Amino acid sequence: MRERQRLSNWQRFNLYHRFFRSSGFYRFFLRNFLRVVIIAGAIIGAIFLLEHFIFHDFRDDIVSWLHELPHLGVWVVYSLSETFLGLIPPDFFIVWASKFGHPYLYLALLGIVSYIAGILSYLIGHYFGRKKRVENWLINKYGGFVKKLKQWGGLLIIVAALLPLPYSAVCMISGLVKYPLPKLVIYGISRILRFFLYALFLFKIF
Repeated sequence: MRERQRLSNWQRFNLYHRFFRSSGFYRFFLRNFLRVVIIAGAIIGAIFLLEHFIFHDFRDDIVSWLHELPHLGVWVVYSLSETFLGLIPPDFFIVWASKFGHPYLYLALLGIVSYIAGILSYLIGHYFGRKKRVENWLINKYGGFVKKLKQWGGLLIIVAALLPLPYSAVCMISGLVKYPLPKLVIYGISRILRFFLYALFLFKIF
């Protein structure tokens, strides 16, 4: 009986493996993971060149400027950005949190706000699914995610939460096509993890 169960699990694994390979999931994940590496390399290279040739205190000046921004204004802008199509990269806000007295508390709050914003994006997409003009605009702009969501389900949400994809757009599309909200609530928790993973890199730079 155990041997049959192991064989059944192995067969199931092979089925998933063949499906993800044929549907292009591995290529999609690798392409977006490489974007993280390229972006990180570009940031390091740009900071090195700027500090070496132009602004010798570039990082200190950036952090000082970020800390002069009004807290309430930053949180409002961040919340709106994370809800409406991710207009500002969250990495900007990770750097903003890096020099406070309790940076990991700020990271947790950033992650929680982004997670809640994803749920709000889902609800907005669900609402606009009844507005034909808005639905058509979203489909035209992010139609590729509709196909991927139908193919990969929650895996697309996890990849969007962790890698540089428009997470709020994926959540909005999920609401548009009536993807089950309880599943998005569960898979979306990985969004909080993203902030701590990226902070391991950004905190060391700044």
